[in-house]
Amino acid sequence: MFRKALILTVADAFSNPEMIKGWRGQNTEDGFCGNQLLGMAKSNTSDAKVLIRSLRSAYAATPISLKIIDLYVVYAITTAVIQVVYMGIVGSFPFNSFLSGVLSCVGTAVLAVCLRIQVNKENKEFKDLPPERAFADFVLCNLVLHLVIMNFLG
Repeated sequence: MFRKALILTVADAFSNPEMIKGWRGQNTEDGFCGNQLLGMAKSNTSDAKVLIRSLRSAYAATPISLKIIDLYVVYAITTAVIQVVYMGIVGSFPFNSFLSGVLSCVGTAVLAVCLRIQVNKENKEFKDLPPERAFADFVLCNLVLHLVIMNFLG
């Protein structure tokens, strides 16, 4: 029963009444129709391809400055993941150092996402905020963040 509930999503059930018939046991002994599963799989892969294609075309129109900020966020998160993996392999003897490093990376990534939101021209909330002011806020908040992290190191 749980397997059937996982495969049949609520959206598919409301949009395709024929699928409900197959789910209730009219096509096979256990109430599961293989043809409908195959159709759902083809539908899901084509939907995923369309989604990826639309995201790729939308990201191609993104300005270079926002792409650079995105790259910086990916770098910061990757550095945090590397530190967590290193801690898992080697150990966490100076635990304050580990926490400081990871929190520094994650905090910097969060501040960079805030910068990206403020610099984006399509965002209506920050249209009156000049990009120079947003960058100054980013630098000042990073300075405060890293001062707190240096203090946490001990």
